[in-house]
Amino acid sequence: MICLPAGLEVDFRQQLYAYEEQQRMPYVTTVEQAGVEKGLQQGLQQGLQQGLQQGLQQGLQRGEATILQRLLSMKFGAEAAEQYRTRIEAAEPEQLERWSERILNAETPEMIFH
Repeated sequence: MICLPAGLEVDFRQQLYAYEEQQRMPYVTTVEQAGVEKGLQQGLQQGLQQGLQQGLQQGLQRGEATILQRLLSMKFGAEAAEQYRTRIEAAEPEQLERWSERILNAETPEMIFH
């Protein structure tokens, strides 16, 4: 590594930038490159973590929806389960849990969902 005196450093950078403009080839320093790589790595890590959380949430929702559909079918028949399928598949896990608890005492499917 070469350290230039302050005056020469300024001249060198000006000439380098002019050359980059002319050649349309910007120079990336090792420090800049390391910063870019670190930023990409952090972004990838955050993206993977968010994707995992979303995947777990979707898996939980699907599992609870499947269980509720099965319980509804067993207690009130396949027709009742089919009637509420869209609503069940669109529900959040917390709502599915409440409906699954209501099925224990419900005398009709409407008592579960209203």
